[in-house]
Amino acid sequence: MGPRKILLVDPNADCRELLLLYLNLLNYPTPIQANNGEEALSKALTERPDLIIMEVVLPERDGFQIVAHLRANPSTRNTLILAATAMALSCDREKCLAGGFDGYLAKPFTLWELNNLLRAFFSTNSNRNQP
Repeated sequence: MGPRKILLVDPNADCRELLLLYLNLLNYPTPIQANNGEEALSKALTERPDLIIMEVVLPERDGFQIVAHLRANPSTRNTLILAATAMALSCDREKCLAGGFDGYLAKPFTLWELNNLLRAFFSTNSNRNQP
């Protein structure tokens, strides 16, 4: 079973539009959107998404700060969080995973890459967000 609620966080409107298109083509629900770190944290805490797809480099709070806050909160500790980021150096994947992200995609990525990662997320984490 896939996510029932997705939070998409990216300060770049073009990147958000492309991800919206990809998610629509993959038949995922229309995501809630945020364009900065404060808005992302607020929506993550109030909307309680099953999946967060987030750029790491954000105004106001970066993705690492948001992930740390969510992981420290019992109600959001197990939320699946994917870094979909322009941080694309060879060490950035490890940095994101060590920082609490569950997965990593370097921009630009393809629909196929996103689909494969999301399928892997929800085949191995099907019970992760269950009470």
